[in-house]
Amino acid sequence: MEDVKAIIIPTGTKAKISHELSFPIGAEKISMALASTKQLPLLVLHFRADYYYRVRFGHYPFLRVACSGAKKAISPLSANGIPLFNEWEIAVMPVPRVFRHRIQQYILNVALPQVKQWLDERVHLTHEGNDMLTFFFNEEKEEFVPEQSSHPQPIRETKRQD
Repeated sequence: MEDVKAIIIPTGTKAKISHELSFPIGAEKISMALASTKQLPLLVLHFRADYYYRVRFGHYPFLRVACSGAKKAISPLSANGIPLFNEWEIAVMPVPRVFRHRIQQYILNVALPQVKQWLDERVHLTHEGNDMLTFFFNEEKEEFVPEQSSHPQPIRETKRQD
């Protein structure tokens, strides 16, 4: 029997966060769930800080997958040599520790299958612009909210001069 080595999505950045917060999932579980996607070798994972203090307001993102169709000519590298800006990215944002397990279960059972489907639908994406799927948790309503946004840039035809 062959020993198959699992591919772990490389981590581009990992922010330091408050001791009251926690990242709800790690690179290994995300990588296993997305192992069959064609974009796997192109994905880069970022563990972001809660820059805008969204956790304090009770409706905050915890997982996002994005495709930036615009090719970046030069992309600075992180300390571990991974480009900071990539065409295909997954971002994990911190959550209050008390909700970590509940949000992780949602990610494993619902969000990652949706992310996989989202990626599979975009295998041959050729437009420039941004396409994104973000998952939020609303503490007040105790519900999960997926939001999809797309900002394609128009395709401009060049006029031929005869």
